[in-house]
Amino acid sequence: MSADESQGPASLFPIRELSARTQINTVTLRAWERRYGLLKPQRTPKGHRLYSDIDVAIIERILTLVARGVPIGKVKSLLEQDVAIDSQVIETSDWLEATAELKAAVTGFSSSKVEHLLHKSFSNYPAPICSEHLLKPLFSELSIIDDHGAAFGFAESELVRYALMRSNAKVAKKSLVSSVLLISGHHTPMWRLALMALELTDVKFSVHLLTHSFGVAAAIELAKRFKHTYTVFYQDGLWKDADKDLVAKLSLHEDRLFLCGTAPVLANIYIEGRVFKNSNGCITELIKRQIH
Repeated sequence: MSADESQGPASLFPIRELSARTQINTVTLRAWERRYGLLKPQRTPKGHRLYSDIDVAIIERILTLVARGVPIGKVKSLLEQDVAIDSQVIETSDWLEATAELKAAVTGFSSSKVEHLLHKSFSNYPAPICSEHLLKPLFSELSIIDDHGAAFGFAESELVRYALMRSNAKVAKKSLVSSVLLISGHHTPMWRLALMALELTDVKFSVHLLTHSFGVAAAIELAKRFKHTYTVFYQDGLWKDADKDLVAKLSLHEDRLFLCGTAPVLANIYIEGRVFKNSNGCITELIKRQIH
């Protein structure tokens, strides 16, 4: 499973390049090596890890498996058996247990337990996998609890706090390429912005997540002030005609402004590569711009 030892030094590269090529943060890559034996890098005389294209291919298989719900602890045996990755390889029981455990920590209002479980998941899995298999199901379940929104609000606050903590830690390392400002519109779930922050942080964006929700006029003012930064304005619901006009006019002249949510879509604001119904396409486009 390691890089072929016959490859020359020129074909090998350090962990930061592996991270850039696979969009997996270095913490997770090291966890996959140390805890699960999924990677076996070569070493320089000083002990620094070196990887090859073979490792990139292995990671692509790992990502396909975990995207299908396979727990990271079971991936190695599937790789060793060279199991065909198809629609038959789908497992969800471990994610159901993880979601139930996190839900129990939330409904028990334990900040320390919630932080521990979030850190455990985001250390072992890429942010998009955690988002799809853990956080989105969690918030779906919390939304139907009859507690006047207490557990949902607590979970959202804790996720935002964790996202801020993680993004601040990345900024301190100063290994970032581009910066992005995340703005939430009124009546838009802040947890969706927190998930965006976590995903963008892991692909080496310097993320500034604003924890206050803003109206259209205020969001536009912020986008103008942060003119050298990518700005994402996430708004669900409907905009009034005056707000539609404000956003449409600014969008025509500001190519670093991205719009997400149902509001820009229902307003029929169409600008290729900068208007998205949800965060997935927006994140993909931001990564493309960062690379180029």
